[in-house]
Amino acid sequence: MTHFFCRWLTQALGGSRKPEVVCHEARPPWAIEESQFLSLCSRCGECFKACPNGLLKPANQPEYDDTPIAGTPVLDLACGQCSYCGSCARACPTGALDLQLGRQVQTRVRIEASCQARQGFYCLLCEDACPQQAIKATADGVSINMAACDGCGACGLACLHGAITLIPQL
Repeated sequence: MTHFFCRWLTQALGGSRKPEVVCHEARPPWAIEESQFLSLCSRCGECFKACPNGLLKPANQPEYDDTPIAGTPVLDLACGQCSYCGSCARACPTGALDLQLGRQVQTRVRIEASCQARQGFYCLLCEDACPQQAIKATADGVSINMAACDGCGACGLACLHGAITLIPQL
């Protein structure tokens, strides 16, 4: 009888709900707080069309199927760098992307072991590409000034060795 009562109480209090799915990809730089973003975003696609660099795509990983995340915009810096022009936010009819909030850093740089500078070779590709001068190649490897880094993706595009990964900042 006790197990039946515990099971009933757990279900009554919402214990049998599906676990909340979290978006593991970066949002556009003008995205508001995630729960508000999900409630406001209408998945209209206007931000996708407005991005001059084509960096926004719909969230379409299988884990997002049948969740509020499916179809919402995520930032894909694999083929370009974000110029923070604000076109996506100006195109958003719902306020899920808000210029007045200010640009939010959505990604952080991670330098892998395959980095040529970290292995002692002369390479300044990421340092030269960084518009914020947040990356410095030294004799000891590479250092990143995270306070200066705006997560634009220029360094990842410049690295010919695939040693730079942009990690979503969650």
